[in-house]
Amino acid sequence: MNLQDACESFLSHCRSAVSLSEHTLRAYTFDLKDFQNHAKRETDLVSMDKENLRQFIRHLREERKLKETTIKRRIACLKLFFRWSKQEGMIADNPFDNLHERIRLPKRLPRALERCHIASLRKAIAPSGGRCNFDELSRKTAIHLLLDTGIRVGELASARIEDLSLSDRCLKIQGKGNRQRLVYLLSAPLYRSLDRYLNRRQKINAQNSKLFVTGTGLDLTPQRVRASLHQIASSAGINKTLTPHMLRHTCATQWLEAGLDIRYVQKLLGHQSISTTEIYTHVSDQGLREALGRAMGGR
Repeated sequence: MNLQDACESFLSHCRSAVSLSEHTLRAYTFDLKDFQNHAKRETDLVSMDKENLRQFIRHLREERKLKETTIKRRIACLKLFFRWSKQEGMIADNPFDNLHERIRLPKRLPRALERCHIASLRKAIAPSGGRCNFDELSRKTAIHLLLDTGIRVGELASARIEDLSLSDRCLKIQGKGNRQRLVYLLSAPLYRSLDRYLNRRQKINAQNSKLFVTGTGLDLTPQRVRASLHQIASSAGINKTLTPHMLRHTCATQWLEAGLDIRYVQKLLGHQSISTTEIYTHVSDQGLREALGRAMGGR
């Protein structure tokens, strides 16, 4: 089997058997096409060896000058592809087994919002005095939910009406790897926002039962949420680019600084590994260090 056919079979497997998100499938498709363009699509899969992989990494790093994070993603996708190919009996040996290439990633702390920006954003998404139109209500309620629960923007976009239980004050989330979890709606302002939104959502003639939709019934996609957040932040006088993931970082940091056990934070964020959650302890420690510095500034 040639490389192109093998890649298409792998992607088909990911769509049907693994049920990956559309975002992940798009990333896998792009990464595999990039490798095919370099190695040539007609190349026989069994002829792939570690030298082909080494040349591809060198091409990404030295010729195209891609970031290490991008290279790591490409290689992670290829590792899955070749492991699957071996499991399916397409190849006898996985070329990654004897490849010793280290990709060093820069250590970057998650970017959380400053307290003044959090206050400005909360004021901007609060209900206005007059009756706002449905689109405005939908966008503000969605951002409010992101800010108070730390869910991913993709998880918000895929949530359905039946996943929300106002009586139990919780929302069922379909996370990465089809792992389900509950997030809790204990904030009174968030509860009121969702109650107000849900009453008007029931009058919208939507194409499906997605929780967040536009006034014309279209899905409130991640792209629409990002654009809305940028617009609302700008109108609130926040002179920095905000992303939904920054709201997730902010939520996690606030929980830890308030003393919530890291295991609970891991569960609320839907992290499979505690090591993923531990990066937020560095942010919390940084906040503690800054606070201590201010307290001792006069000495």
